[in-house]
Amino acid sequence: MALLTSGCIVPRSMILGQMAAPVGRGAADATVFAGVQYAEQTNPRYEARNDIGDPITTEEKSTAFSAPNFEANIQYGFNENVALNVHGSSAGVQPGVKWTVNRSKVAHFALMPQVAFGYASTGTGTNVYGNDGVQMAGQPTTRTSFTFLGGLRAFASHNSGFYGGVGYDFIFNRNFSKTRLGTGNASNEQDTIFSTTGHQISVNIGFDVAIGFIHIRPEIAVAFYPGIAQNRTINTAGSEPVSASSTGGFGWAIFPGFSIGVQSPRRELTEAEEDEEKERANEERKKKKRRGVVDEEKDDEDDDEDDRPAPKKTKSRSSDDDEDAPKKNSRKQVEWDD
Repeated sequence: MALLTSGCIVPRSMILGQMAAPVGRGAADATVFAGVQYAEQTNPRYEARNDIGDPITTEEKSTAFSAPNFEANIQYGFNENVALNVHGSSAGVQPGVKWTVNRSKVAHFALMPQVAFGYASTGTGTNVYGNDGVQMAGQPTTRTSFTFLGGLRAFASHNSGFYGGVGYDFIFNRNFSKTRLGTGNASNEQDTIFSTTGHQISVNIGFDVAIGFIHIRPEIAVAFYPGIAQNRTINTAGSEPVSASSTGGFGWAIFPGFSIGVQSPRRELTEAEEDEEKERANEERKKKKRRGVVDEEKDDEDDDEDDRPAPKKTKSRSSDDDEDAPKKNSRKQVEWDD
């Protein structure tokens, strides 16, 4: 994918191969995603005039196809809810923190804020040899690119294996190129700066198949880029700088593929950590009690009954004793009458 030309498609990251379920305390998860990517980007229109002064409108459209295209992810769990995540893609190195909101045996929901920084540099040149054997460099060009990406992603995963996510990212990309036009004493340097800002909305869905500690996850992701804005500045030696800004660009991309990941086992808890887990479990039970007054009263009654001492055992009277009792009373009554 061309990343450093004026008509480039802005680098992006889709955070593929991610599930909401926590990796666990002291556990690590490493995932590599490989797939096919197709992307289109239409830059904003620019109004200008041609050499004879007539108004013209320029619109630049770029397409890119890449196979295979890779993303990689490493995750380390601090506890049962928080994990450090480092992602790598064409947008650069992307650190983030994944927070699994709930604790469930059925499904999980997680949030992950993240940022990315990327840098690239290239250089090209053409050597021209004359009849006298003198070498001259024709139109040497250097290009640099810097990308910043930051946003928030939400994940959901089910114990059946299905998972998905949706995310938003703000993207800023700056391309700088320096070239020399012409040859010899008639050449001039020209600097061109393209600054692009945009928004990325991405959606992905996949399925996790676990084979021991290895996980295979077929997945597909789609991203949309509304509201692309650009600023273009051209500075030629001996001339006034020319700047132009425009908004209204749009782009989209699709990324089907699969990821392969490995997970290490969770670290065993120490006695202090076990006590901490028990306290958290008690807090969760208390929160569940507070959800309903009836349940709380019922639980309180159960607790009160548990606190009460067991009643003393009393000798129960059988039906035979009940039948004999009136006979004994009647015998005493007869003896008194006599």
